[in-house]
Amino acid sequence: MTWRSVSLSGLLIALIGFALTRFTVTLAANDSAVQFLFAGIAPLVLGLSLAAFGVILSVGAYDRELVRTTAVWCVLGTATMGVLVVMTILGTQPDLMAMGEVRDQTYLSNFLIGGAVGGTLTGLYAARNRRHRRELRRQANRLVLLNRLLRDKVINAATAIKGHSELLTDQHRADSAAVVSDQAQNVIDIVEDIKYISETADRSSITLGSVDVVTCLDEEIERIREEYPAAEIEWTPPTTEISVRANAQLAEVFRQLLENSVAYSDAETPRVRVSVTPSPSDVVVDISDKGPGLPAEQQALLERGEIAEFDDPTTGFGLNIVRLLTESFDGTITTAVDDGTTVSVRLPRAGENAATNSRTLTTPGVEPSRIGLTIVTALVAGVAMTVAMNAVGGSLPIIGALYGIQNPVVGMISHEFHSVVFGLVYAGILSVGSARLTSGLRNRLLIAVAFGLVLWLFAAGVVMPFWLQLVGIPASVLNLTATSLFGHVVWALTLGTLYQYGDRWLIDRELDTRDVLGYLDRL
Repeated sequence: MTWRSVSLSGLLIALIGFALTRFTVTLAANDSAVQFLFAGIAPLVLGLSLAAFGVILSVGAYDRELVRTTAVWCVLGTATMGVLVVMTILGTQPDLMAMGEVRDQTYLSNFLIGGAVGGTLTGLYAARNRRHRRELRRQANRLVLLNRLLRDKVINAATAIKGHSELLTDQHRADSAAVVSDQAQNVIDIVEDIKYISETADRSSITLGSVDVVTCLDEEIERIREEYPAAEIEWTPPTTEISVRANAQLAEVFRQLLENSVAYSDAETPRVRVSVTPSPSDVVVDISDKGPGLPAEQQALLERGEIAEFDDPTTGFGLNIVRLLTESFDGTITTAVDDGTTVSVRLPRAGENAATNSRTLTTPGVEPSRIGLTIVTALVAGVAMTVAMNAVGGSLPIIGALYGIQNPVVGMISHEFHSVVFGLVYAGILSVGSARLTSGLRNRLLIAVAFGLVLWLFAAGVVMPFWLQLVGIPASVLNLTATSLFGHVVWALTLGTLYQYGDRWLIDRELDTRDVLGYLDRL
């Protein structure tokens, strides 16, 4: 994850949830206990949950299209409900200057929270439905490809084997023996291709780990040089290991692309250039040739998975496999045709202990399993901070004042919300740094304590007093107390410790799962 990978759409959802929560709780502050429970506490929980959900989408490893779609529907839901609220107010109170009477209708403001939450849920459903349609299209493409392999390749090979086996029986021809051997090998290769296709059918069951893309390219380039000695392949491997999140089938991707570049060149000396461009979040492998140029149908196949009709002879089986395997690694392919062809394969970089399952929603960021871990540990850390501060004479109702009311219940709810949000930021920080600096209990505790001190200095010492002044509560800026410092240190130590041990437990589970799946694959 990098700071550039933080989703602004997710932050928009968080901002909407936070702003609406601040508005509705303030309006309900003077209501009776029962009214405040339904008009204040319920919207507070919903609104802060929506804000926390927005932060989760911002830092988590979720598909950016899903996040954007969800944000759009969140805005639409809020705007639609806002229009209805305004129309209701105008219908019941035409005099907008008499805001005292409008304020008495606080239940109208809660409709905004409902609209935002409803819009967000609708957006999630719409995004998941769109993704499901894409998966159905991919499944249909696989069926088309399997049908081609069976009808075209396997049947032809079986027919040739049958015919030449009869010649061998009658005439003992040596050339027929060679044909039978070649066609039998052809059938074996086709079965391997079918295996690749079937293994990518359910992407959630594919076990991925850390694969050194440099070593993988070295081996496949050497293989192509032996098979096509006349080819010139320009390749200067990086001096450092560059790992991507894939598995052993990544070699098949490079093998097919390299062989396609060399075999279909119209020059006596095919020339191919291979380069690797790493970034903090992904790796791009470019394979360029000086051939006649990739046909438009094959470009569409690689980039968008569009399979042409069966009788189109320009559609290659190898490129289908490249596309399907790259998708299973959560990668993308782009092509450029200009004085030859350049195929660019973009793959996500592997982090520490990269064993995991392939997901359709994976992008750089905090993994969903770590999101759940962060929420749980942050909630526990928030409780630990509350107990620690109460033990030395501190209190939390003042936090509720940030939302317009000094109430212990509001204070605790808002405190836990802040703990979850800052816990997610902490998880994001860990995913930004290198594994050497952000792994291990000692390093994670140091980062947590440093982050807690920053929160004490700026969030509690500057932002919170300034915020209190805005809501009409006297507070001095740079309100740095020993009680607050003690609470933030306890929060940081609790968060860092629980996150470390929880993360180790998740890693052990993932490694065990990979070992089991690897054993089953070998059976």
